[in-house]
Amino acid sequence: MGDGERTKRPAVYDDQATQDERVVEDEETLADPLDELDAQLSRLRSVADELRGSRGKAVLTGNQVELIEDGPTLLRAYERLQEEAKREVRVLDRPPYVTPPSNQQQLELDRLRAGVCYRAIYGTEVFESQDIMGVLPELQSAGEVSRVLAQVPMKMAVGDDDTALIGLTKRAVGDYHLLIRSSGLLDGLIATFEMLWALSIPMPALPFSGDLTSLRPADRDILLLLAGGATDDKISRHLRISPRTTQRRVRALMESLGAQTRFQAGVQAARRRWI
Repeated sequence: MGDGERTKRPAVYDDQATQDERVVEDEETLADPLDELDAQLSRLRSVADELRGSRGKAVLTGNQVELIEDGPTLLRAYERLQEEAKREVRVLDRPPYVTPPSNQQQLELDRLRAGVCYRAIYGTEVFESQDIMGVLPELQSAGEVSRVLAQVPMKMAVGDDDTALIGLTKRAVGDYHLLIRSSGLLDGLIATFEMLWALSIPMPALPFSGDLTSLRPADRDILLLLAGGATDDKISRHLRISPRTTQRRVRALMESLGAQTRFQAGVQAARRRWI
């Protein structure tokens, strides 16, 4: 983020003015859904770059997209998105976090009690984040429906079908976010979320347990991590078991499930309700 000596005003982008140039001419011709995801991310980065380059110029009309570059504005925008949602909040989540997830936990619990549905897709990085793993059990118990995916491409929250807040950086807390209101871009983001929801697998009840008699105590944890695309090294560190033990158990689980790949083992386990 920039220096703290100047007040930052969100740049504003008129989606309607340039939407035709940003939308892929025929999205249905993209056979691979991941190609559509790449196209969507490229489109969003192009919009963000244009906004960054227009600082200090006259604000365009429409206000469909705003550039957010400071933490307090970002947090308030996320809170407002949740407070204004009447039906559903969709979330793509992964570390790092601007503030500890526990600081946002109460607001989500309040909105869940108010009848707002929360659907969240978490990247496998969350398994190594004590911050998020410390709040997930209570959120799940309160009604959050969560899934896990090997690679979450960006951080995003969508309130109903009206507003989205996205982060376009992969590993840094700061840099920039976009606040997107009803537009062609928002429709594309909602479609992206639903595509990722279909590709992800259910996250089991937390905290993890090994209460299934047909599995060893750590097997459910291993299968969950496999489904999320975790490496043997990540599994070993997360479960505090040796790499050799991890490799042996992974092979045994794949054989018992008749799986040809590690990810397939996790999917098969989810279908059998082992995780």
